[in-house]
Amino acid sequence: MDRVRFGRALGYGARHAAKAVLQAVEAAAAPTPEGPQTAGRPPGSPVGRGAAPSTLEEMARTAAETHRSVQQAQLQMRGTATRAAKVAGKSVFTPLARFSGVLWLEVTGTFFALIALFVGQGAWRLRDGFRLPPTAHDAQKLYFHTGIFLLFTYFAVSSFVRARRRERR
Repeated sequence: MDRVRFGRALGYGARHAAKAVLQAVEAAAAPTPEGPQTAGRPPGSPVGRGAAPSTLEEMARTAAETHRSVQQAQLQMRGTATRAAKVAGKSVFTPLARFSGVLWLEVTGTFFALIALFVGQGAWRLRDGFRLPPTAHDAQKLYFHTGIFLLFTYFAVSSFVRARRRERR
């Protein structure tokens, strides 16, 4: 995989992860909607804004409403953060998984090509075996080396072809 394509894949993942994080931050910073604590009270009422309630029952009700609204906000933030983490994970790890798969195929293709090269060198040294009868030892070694050379050449070429196909997806 070339540097430009790798940079694009990495940039794509980074951009989507940043967008997901920004969405999570905006959702966490958004003001919570007014809950039941202000129901039935005028908008300028001091209760719920830090002023001391007049009775013990009112204090208990205000504390319970505040506790419920805080729990709801925490659940919303947790859900938003979880969704944002999933989106960020997909947008970062999908291109990375594709790139690592392509890279693995290219590395194995190179490994097979090196083996084919060394076996091909051995076959080249034994090239006089073509003139010998097929039952001669040197001729059999040449046939063996040629077969192994062709096998590993096929593995190398097919590995690079698969890498190119996977890169285009």
